[in-house]
Amino acid sequence: MASGSRGHSVGSQASSASSSIVPLAGDPSEAIGGPSKLSREDKDLLLGYLGIDTELPYLGPTGLHAAYQKFKAIINATPLVMGLGKDPEWKAQFSDTRPWIPSIVHFIEIFIAKTQYYQIWKPLFSQAQEYQIMKDWLDQHKDRVSTKELWNLDSKHTIKFADLKKWLEKKDRESEIKHDEKGKKRAPPSPPKLKKKKDDRDKAVVQRKHKKVKTSKKSEEETE
Repeated sequence: MASGSRGHSVGSQASSASSSIVPLAGDPSEAIGGPSKLSREDKDLLLGYLGIDTELPYLGPTGLHAAYQKFKAIINATPLVMGLGKDPEWKAQFSDTRPWIPSIVHFIEIFIAKTQYYQIWKPLFSQAQEYQIMKDWLDQHKDRVSTKELWNLDSKHTIKFADLKKWLEKKDRESEIKHDEKGKKRAPPSPPKLKKKKDDRDKAVVQRKHKKVKTSKKSEEETE
């Protein structure tokens, strides 16, 4: 895996990369490769070392399935990329006195623009993974529900991030409604207001004291 002929190719843009730049305004589920300015040689070197198919960034057709496969590759390899600076095996590939240490942004932008990754891919896919039914569909699991059943859309329709966002918002609303209904069922009924009863205990004490005083006077008269 040695790359002695690599020279100063880092940062140079291969002719094949120019056509893969994706405008930020577009739907990132339509991306075929990211806006990376690395040469194809550098991309393949990094992806190969990480154990990722070098054709994955250019995987089609467009849509959520392809984007999700790229997202999983990024998530799974992120710890390895972050540790390349301390990886002797990675450094040993280079004859340069200063080996190339790619950043996490270098890696992400092989697949997608970093802004789109952090603002769209990561939050939406991370939330989608919380729903097993959606995770199975994204993974194209053999027991997944049909596109028609899950999305209520024609199977020929290309599912995009806009569709996923709507689906997740609907699930959030359903969850809030269930939480509110559950809270109402569990709330204990307000206790009835009790009327304040008159307390005659003080009055009774006075009566007993008064009676005792009278008895005491009678006993004194009989003694005289």
